[in-house]
Amino acid sequence: MNLQVDRNASARANPTLVSFDSRDGGLEWSSLGDQVMGGRSDGTLINSKKGVGLFHGTVRLDNGGGFASVKADLPEVFDASNYTGVELLALGDGKTYKIGLRNSTDRSSIVYQHAFTPGTEDWSRIRLPFSEFIPTWRGKTVTDAGPLDLEHLASVSLFVSGRQVGEFRLRMQDWRLSQRIIFS
Repeated sequence: MNLQVDRNASARANPTLVSFDSRDGGLEWSSLGDQVMGGRSDGTLINSKKGVGLFHGTVRLDNGGGFASVKADLPEVFDASNYTGVELLALGDGKTYKIGLRNSTDRSSIVYQHAFTPGTEDWSRIRLPFSEFIPTWRGKTVTDAGPLDLEHLASVSLFVSGRQVGEFRLRMQDWRLSQRIIFS
């Protein structure tokens, strides 16, 4: 078997989808928690000069709550069709998080999510294949949605949900795209 790297992909090998370096200006993250349904959870994402993003806050069950999230619109629609997924380094707190990708900047549109639980002692390499992102709307799986349109990524999100009560703290380094490898 001959292993080749797609020439187009290698020219753009592992580009950064999301940078957490505050010197780059970075994405503008907006919080959306369970306040939309009367809850009292909160979450925010902070970038640093060292390129580490910190997603932190508190999940509360008061008034039917149970989740916190942040969302950022990409500066322009991104074509990720030459890539296989998202990779990042993360350091967690024992909770499970989800990365969300949308083909729209509209918060009420379908969000394709992939869950991950990073290590708590050492940085974990997280690999999330696009083929495993699940279409959801308001926390429920959408069974009749088509696959994520990789040619039109418009926004990214980060969630802590599933009624994981208490303070949360997730540190991350840049989200990079995995390059496609072709076998011939």
